[in-house]
Amino acid sequence: MKTTDNEVAVKGNIAIRKGKSEDAQDFSRLVLLSAPTLFPVLFGSNAAELLKRLFQQPRNLFSFEHSCFIKVNGKTAGMVLAYDWEHKRREELHTGLLLVRYLKWSFLARVPYLLKADSMMGKVAENEYYISNVAVYPEFRGLGLGTQLLLQIEQEARETGSNKIVLDVDTSNQRALKLYKRLGYPVEKETPGFPINNKVLEFFRMSKPLEL
Repeated sequence: MKTTDNEVAVKGNIAIRKGKSEDAQDFSRLVLLSAPTLFPVLFGSNAAELLKRLFQQPRNLFSFEHSCFIKVNGKTAGMVLAYDWEHKRREELHTGLLLVRYLKWSFLARVPYLLKADSMMGKVAENEYYISNVAVYPEFRGLGLGTQLLLQIEQEARETGSNKIVLDVDTSNQRALKLYKRLGYPVEKETPGFPINNKVLEFFRMSKPLEL
């Protein structure tokens, strides 16, 4: 993604910029908003604090380096976290080591969930760009901000030479599914169920080819 911190005007009072470490609070809230069931199970009761700490560290898959934020009238309204296949390959181990450091002994209890999640989602093949999380605060929905964030990521992906964008979305998230399909992301496949707290999470793998 671009290294500039300059905001890019999208439309009128709406602007997009690269994430910075001081965005950690909004990042944590928005990621949990995007997956309210999954992340507390993966990271435990302190998921919000853990997400903030990961975000503030460079060279991991939750880092501010891979984020963009959208603002309306100067207020943070939403966020996208995404990266290419090379960052996935280089930073996956460091991400795991950070989880061990921050979770400490509780990491052992999280391992079965982390391994299950890793087997179900987050796969990124060569020359692919992965969208990990997209979220917009409820009070800012209906303004087309999710669309603007995804269009920004598509441009970033082209600049890396990626030829395809991929993502995983909860099959019950009708709002997100409608948005992705409208922007040209068909469903490739459905993953096996992920049992969590008497509920089974299922995900669609969706993708979109990119014209360079």
